[in-house]
Amino acid sequence: MGYQTVMAVPRIANYIEAYAKWNNTKPMRGRSDDIRPLGERRYVDTYSIRKNVWTEAIELVLYQTAVIKFKADDEVVLNYGRWPSASTCQFITRVLAGVGASRVRGDVVLGFSTADGRVIQKLGENEELVLVRVDGRWQPKQIKTLFDYRINRREANNVRKDVKQFRDYLQGMVKLMEDESVLYGQSFKRITRSYAELGEVFGLKRGATLARKVTVDRNDWARLAEKPNNLYVDPEMNKKDWTLYNTMSDKFYELVKNEQDDNTRHQNYWIAFNILFTYRNYVYWVDESIMHEKKLHLASEYLEKYLEDILFNRFSDKVFKLVELEKGKVPTGRYDKYVRSEA
Repeated sequence: MGYQTVMAVPRIANYIEAYAKWNNTKPMRGRSDDIRPLGERRYVDTYSIRKNVWTEAIELVLYQTAVIKFKADDEVVLNYGRWPSASTCQFITRVLAGVGASRVRGDVVLGFSTADGRVIQKLGENEELVLVRVDGRWQPKQIKTLFDYRINRREANNVRKDVKQFRDYLQGMVKLMEDESVLYGQSFKRITRSYAELGEVFGLKRGATLARKVTVDRNDWARLAEKPNNLYVDPEMNKKDWTLYNTMSDKFYELVKNEQDDNTRHQNYWIAFNILFTYRNYVYWVDESIMHEKKLHLASEYLEKYLEDILFNRFSDKVFKLVELEKGKVPTGRYDKYVRSEA
């Protein structure tokens, strides 16, 4: 399915046209259900049209989802279910003249030209948006005010100040340990650590069935990479994920904060340095005999970025603020992953 096939789907302006298209289209032969093609007959499993026997609405179906519904009162309802795909956007844009649709970080963003200027609306999974025609142009029946997260610069700087001593330590370690490498003709500075060196910090995990295979036992530090997604059906599993994330996030902050015992500061900083080094590095199972020769590398510039990632996640309630967008502005969703919270 793509641009060429969707171009065979007709534009439809109202319920009368939608009903006529359904009524004048012959059902596919040999199908148990009343399935009628919306575009070319050979693509009926991609684009189809049907009449809802309960509501009389004419539904335009992309695969198995009724994305566009024309109601008898000439309102149109958009709902793409759980599929914010490029195909969904192409389908909406093709059927409804003057409506632009694009994907922005997992949501569908719709653009409308109205008498008062450009209107942007965001449509999330399983949400409905009702459209009406005004002066021959589609627009939302109710225009929702859109919001987006922005960085609170003052608070972000305060978070950075809280770990300034560790940041100084980090910069010093980078200068001490980095070397220069070349990749695809581009030179860059990197940090290199062996599996044996990392094993001294985190310990080693031995394979149950893999003879002589070991890996760096980062325990649960890898949980810092991203806040939980609340993906489990069982709420207790989601709660367990959040408890572990919060625990590790608090432990990491204790390692890097300015105010701590000078007797343990260096050791804590060294552990935190190695956590950042392995933060998004893929750690393989390796033969125990080559642990000293087997290396992991990381571009030096990522260490401070990873530090901010972890801290901004932990202090998201301070670092990010929700702001109302100007009319016609598209929410970027750039910081949504940071402000994710336990459901």
